[in-house]
Amino acid sequence: MLLPACAVLVLTLLAPLSAASESQTSEGVLSGTVTYEERMALPRSAEVHVALVEVRKHKEQTIIAQQTIATEGRQIPIPFKLSYPVASIHTHHCYVVRAEIVMFGDVWFVTRRPVPVLRQGNSHEVRIVVSRAS
Repeated sequence: MLLPACAVLVLTLLAPLSAASESQTSEGVLSGTVTYEERMALPRSAEVHVALVEVRKHKEQTIIAQQTIATEGRQIPIPFKLSYPVASIHTHHCYVVRAEIVMFGDVWFVTRRPVPVLRQGNSHEVRIVVSRAS
C-alpha cells in the first residue's frame, strides 16, 4: 500500500521530533534550595556543594550528580538544579540529596540528615536545611 505524499512528509517531519523528545527525557532534574537557620551572612566567596547520592547497604554510596554553586554575595536560600542521567536511577534503590557550605576553604555547614528524593513517593523539588559543622 502506498501512502499519500503528504502522509510521508508528515512522518518524515515527525521522526526527528520523536528522537529529540527521547533524548530530552534521558536527563532528569532535581531542584530546590539550600538554607540554614543561623542568623549569619554568607561571605562573597562561599560555595554551596550539592550532591545526589545513591545509598546502598553497608553505607556504600555512589554520587549520581553534583553541583558547586559560587554564591558571589547571594544569601540563603541558595537555589540549585541537578541534572542526572535517568538511566542511572533504579526503581528499588534509595536516593538522597546532601549539601554543604564551604567558607574560607573549610566546611561550615553540612546536611545532618540527607533528604530522600526521586523514589518511593519522594519529590524532585527539595529544601535542604544544613547545620553548623562540628
